[in-house]
Amino acid sequence: MSKSRNRVTPILVFILIVLIWILVALIIYKAMSNGVFEKKLKLNDDLVQELYSYVTDEDIILYSSNKYDINSLPSEYIFSKATKVMTLEDIELSNNQFTIDYDSLDGAIKTTFGPDIKYDLSNINGEVQTYLETEEEYKIILNVKYDSKNKKYYGTYSTTGKENEVKIKKSLVSATKGEYVNLKVGYVFYKFDNDKYKICSNEKCERVVKEVENIDDYKFDSFVNISLKKASDEVYYYYKNS
Repeated sequence: MSKSRNRVTPILVFILIVLIWILVALIIYKAMSNGVFEKKLKLNDDLVQELYSYVTDEDIILYSSNKYDINSLPSEYIFSKATKVMTLEDIELSNNQFTIDYDSLDGAIKTTFGPDIKYDLSNINGEVQTYLETEEEYKIILNVKYDSKNKKYYGTYSTTGKENEVKIKKSLVSATKGEYVNLKVGYVFYKFDNDKYKICSNEKCERVVKEVENIDDYKFDSFVNISLKKASDEVYYYYKNS
């Protein structure tokens, strides 16, 4: 009877040790997820500056409206961001009609969001605003549909030189590095009218929150946190926001 107990005891000890290690691993993972082990980075750090330079007004508008991750971004947003790195050689434009091959857009999407992104634009059917690089950069509006038989995106387009009345002031507030590089960006929507800067509730300025004399002195009270992660090509890309 005692020999049987002696054999059982080491097994129980081993199981207990394994459970303790699993618990420790879970605690460490949770701590990393909550930023406990993050290192604060200087704002003038080369990597921080490079990653922040990719944050556009379009990003602020989207990230301020909802939480997303790399595989849950809206189709129109993916399309718009990707076409900004394309040239006129990648897009056929004629008589206010456009065509883009699937492979060309897929390459642009992976250049923009990284090789690991999972997306499906087969049901895209909406308006996309983007820019094309020519001798002069101009804004175009694409009404996009997808032809699955010929693997092409197509539709009508129009150009516009109208500048948005509502502008965005943004600034990098802090940066940390742990599992991700995390950028905290302060922002404000505003428009200039009657010698006053009107602080807006959103990018459409559906409500004026307050008026200020100098927008440069305005202290941010709205922020987005953008997390970037290394993809399989060892380059940092957008991963999620909060």
